[in-house]
Parts: sequence; C-alpha cells; structure tokens
Amino acid sequence: MPQFSRKYPGKSADEIYARVDRTMAQMAEKHSLDYETDDADRTGKVSKMGIAGKYEVREGEVTIDLKFPMILPGSMKKSVEEAILKRLDSLFA
Repeated sequence: MPQFSRKYPGKSADEIYARVDRTMAQMAEKHSLDYETDDADRTGKVSKMGIAGKYEVREGEVTIDLKFPMILPGSMKKSVEEAILKRLDSLFA
C-alpha cells in the first residue's frame, strides 16, 4: 500500500486540512469518487471500484495511504500516484 507524506512548515493543521479537503472534493467530483470526511479528526476517504485512499492531517503535515486492487495495471497506479503527488506539491503554491 503506497503512502505519501508532505510537510508544510508554518502551516497549521486547520490550514492544511482546508486545502486538502477542497482538493480531494474536486478530485472526487471530477473522477466520480465516493468522498467522506471527518472535520473533527481532520481525515478523509475516497473510493471507487476497489481503489481506496485515506488521508490524515496533523500539525504541519498530511499523510495519504492508497490501496489498489491486485488487477489494476501498474501504469494506472503510477498515474494516480503522480496526480496525488503533483497536487500535494502545489497545495500552497
């Protein structure tokens, strides 16, 4: 299960969560993903046809865990991972 983490020095958990939540909501809408959030815990989950991802925001960082079905081609996994990393890298740009 791939895991990604990005640190955002000087950013509060609330600031990061607001950006991550907005980004994930946009991705979920664009790709017809199911999206659930827990504002109190600053966490969220997306899923569709065996692909699942969850994130957790803490002070200064976000961590994302992905789960892919065994039959998903490696090229598709790589594409999803690259899209997530690109969004994380530009979260406060």
